[in-house]
Amino acid sequence: MMPPQPAVTGQTYAVVVGISDYQALTYANGDLRYADKDARQFIQFLQSRWGGRVATSHIRLLTNRQATSANIFEALRLFRKADAGDRVILYFSGHGMPDSLVPYDAQPGDDTRLLTYRAIKAAFHASKASTKLCITDACLSGGMTQSTQSQTLAESIAREGGKTGTVAMLLASRSTESAVETGRLAGGAFTHYLLKGLYGQADLNRDKIVTIRELHRYVSPQVKQITRGKQAPVFYGRFSDDLALSHL
Repeated sequence: MMPPQPAVTGQTYAVVVGISDYQALTYANGDLRYADKDARQFIQFLQSRWGGRVATSHIRLLTNRQATSANIFEALRLFRKADAGDRVILYFSGHGMPDSLVPYDAQPGDDTRLLTYRAIKAAFHASKASTKLCITDACLSGGMTQSTQSQTLAESIAREGGKTGTVAMLLASRSTESAVETGRLAGGAFTHYLLKGLYGQADLNRDKIVTIRELHRYVSPQVKQITRGKQAPVFYGRFSDDLALSHL
């Protein structure tokens, strides 16, 4: 049996976005409560030994009013610094739409400021990184797995990135489902269990490595249970089941 792939073979570059307070929304009509907190907690994981001690200079954090469309697109240019053998990560917690993620300054009826899946594809395609991870805690995020011109976003990124590339999409919900926040967890259900899994709860065989398969096997039932079946995470892309995401 082959050993699991290392969590990080080179450098890691991460763009982390969390938006609770939207420009066009209020708590009465759609603002979130914990998305910015979830983003900060994800960075804490990246900078921990479990996440590979990623350098601060390799991380771009955008929360709330910082997370404008222009700022997100500028931050994604960080991925161009990665070389073969490196890893790039986009983490987004906030509102989602069937074909896009929603920046802070998006306005109803104006699609020009949305972070479309096509734009995400372009940002990943511009990177030479061997491993590309897209993690979204957003409603309808499973839409990334839907075919466009007979090809999903993940398949398109993988194909254009070369046959040896790894592309993994860790998505909070199916394409028709909401992503639930809960006061009981003080965060998004998906991110809460994602991080618990990465910190060790998902190490099902106790080998001190959390693989992507183990993470899915841990996160999915936990999220389904706490949301009473209303939310089912989706892990999708082109990757080995033994892709290591955390070392304990």
